[in-house]
Amino acid sequence: MVADRLRRIAVLTHFIPANTAAALRELATLREQHELQLLLPPGETAKHPWAVDLGFEAVDEAALCAADACLVFGGDGTILRALGRLLGCSVPALGVNFGNVGFLASLPQDGWRDGLIEVVEGRYSVAELLTVEARLNGERYAAVNDVVLSRTRPRGVLHFEYAISGTHVGGMRCDGMIIASPTGSTAYNLSCDGPLVVWDASVLVLNFVAPHSLGFRPMVLRPDHVIEVRNASDSDDAEVMVDGHVVAPLACGDTIQVCASQLRARLMVREGVSFYRNVEEKLFGFGADAH
Repeated sequence: MVADRLRRIAVLTHFIPANTAAALRELATLREQHELQLLLPPGETAKHPWAVDLGFEAVDEAALCAADACLVFGGDGTILRALGRLLGCSVPALGVNFGNVGFLASLPQDGWRDGLIEVVEGRYSVAELLTVEARLNGERYAAVNDVVLSRTRPRGVLHFEYAISGTHVGGMRCDGMIIASPTGSTAYNLSCDGPLVVWDASVLVLNFVAPHSLGFRPMVLRPDHVIEVRNASDSDDAEVMVDGHVVAPLACGDTIQVCASQLRARLMVREGVSFYRNVEEKLFGFGADAH
């Protein structure tokens, strides 16, 4: 089944402008031939001021949220930031891998033009990605990948007491705790021996960083379960990181709640690309020709 044709395409790029300048020039050559309206949201015109002369339109944030799709030139970090920026919009993000792994990218750096033309013509699907919400001191923070409670001192050890849906589970001495979405299961959680979860699953993963335990195993939780964590450390504060950014401290005695968010991130996937194919080719290191 062919989806709607794309016309209004917003563009977000890697934080180093030189890495994607040639790609933007190449994209400009497709504008008239495929009747595309190319939009540069705030921040992008400062990185690529010359792009306006090639037919890109400098637009505001509202126009970004009215695009048919957002084309993201960058690695997983850039794609992740784009998904976070687009939360609350219906605009899906399509990644072109200009990074190292590119697990979230549907288009490769080499030959991305042909793949983009297929997507523009409607050969794509959109994965609805569950996100995570942290609630602390009356504030709410949404994460596409994960909420991480991390130690602040290099040699400190944290002590967390945690409950799930009102049931006390136990305590753990560790370097940190990870509550990941399915998208985030392939990030920090993967490095801590957590499970891989398919993109469109409706679950959360609870994992610890360097747990001082022989018995703990990562847990997969229902999306309606609320995880309540108290920093039971005597003297070590923790910090709350949302998609890798510190948003608040978690002082000794403080409690945070983490759960699934009502917001969904939207990842555009080129026809023929899937979570399992990306796992095989980008995480296990086996290409399609390895069989």
